[in-house]
Amino acid sequence: MKSFIKDNWKFLLFVLCSGLIGGYCTALYILEMYSQEMLQQLQGQGMTIEMLALSGAIQYGILYGVLLGAIGLHISKKVGLWKEFRLDKNSIMPTAIITVISALCLFPIDKLLFGSFSSWVNDVYNVSPGLPKIIAGLLVGGVIEEVMMRLFFMSLMVLIISKIFCKNKKDIPVKILAAANIISALLFAAGHLPGTMAMTTLTPLLLFRCFLFNGGLGLCFGWLYRKYGIGYAMIAHGFAHLISDLLMVIFI
Repeated sequence: MKSFIKDNWKFLLFVLCSGLIGGYCTALYILEMYSQEMLQQLQGQGMTIEMLALSGAIQYGILYGVLLGAIGLHISKKVGLWKEFRLDKNSIMPTAIITVISALCLFPIDKLLFGSFSSWVNDVYNVSPGLPKIIAGLLVGGVIEEVMMRLFFMSLMVLIISKIFCKNKKDIPVKILAAANIISALLFAAGHLPGTMAMTTLTPLLLFRCFLFNGGLGLCFGWLYRKYGIGYAMIAHGFAHLISDLLMVIFI
């Protein structure tokens, strides 16, 4: 355990700090969407905004960040997916392309495409994002979600599938890596459904939208993880949120 922490303390510290700050901002952002009645109910239960924000920080920083990060890192190395982050000109261009396309999918393509058919989608993009949402997208979206869905879950799927279908093979076939990426991307998309249902009625159109955008982008981030390492997946995911949020700040 000591040697594991010694070898990986920089990465674990990074995800811890990202989770603590991002989780705190995520809680503040969610609370901004609560009605006054809902806030009063929370206060009646003895909960304060500071307590909820601190709870979010602990959840994302320690549970999702450090715990899943450490497990995922161990599995990733075991299945040969772990790559130390290094600036590489061969990695920068595909990462930049995926980042820009992902950002434009979030805004304005989503608003123009699905906002025309759903008033809820249209209304989402009529409010300029505040600082908590921007930070939450960059750190929780970019770092913690990649730890959860790619570093941990996708690596775990690779390990399980390879144990079942290629026990005696030294190298894991690409088709197993691709299958694990698809599974993690579908789960990544499905994970966004409860949030949607909490804010509006889930229709077939919104279901299709969720799997088209979140599933499709999840596949791209998973490909970056497999090809260049988790660092590049984090960069693409985080900066996609950042760019789309800044575009909203500028144009809304």
